[in-house]
Amino acid sequence: NANTVSLFVNGVRASKPLPIPESMKGKVLFPAVTYRNLTVQVNFGAVPLRSLPFKCHTWSQVQKVHSEVKAAFSPKDGTYEILLPVGLPDEATFDWVDQFLSKNKSYTELSDRTILDWANKS
Repeated sequence: NANTVSLFVNGVRASKPLPIPESMKGKVLFPAVTYRNLTVQVNFGAVPLRSLPFKCHTWSQVQKVHSEVKAAFSPKDGTYEILLPVGLPDEATFDWVDQFLSKNKSYTELSDRTILDWANKS
């Protein structure tokens, strides 16, 4: 592990290896691909689509020492709960959701705003 990242197009290096920032070394990294007006193919298979000029693990070969696995949340009584707040536009629905979530940390909001927030942070 040289603590670098680089871009490959059709198995050919398209950029020089760039060093990973010090603050990211030793942490789990989540790859992201962004694009516009084109098609992207991502290989999650057992072998690379083309030979590479270096050795690396494919997604299906990742070992526990190279990944972080988190256990799924499971309620003690085995019963899951979903809450669907219903509100009118511009009537402070998200204010209520924010207040509810601040008092109920075990809930996760799934909404347009949280998906957009996640996308902006990615």
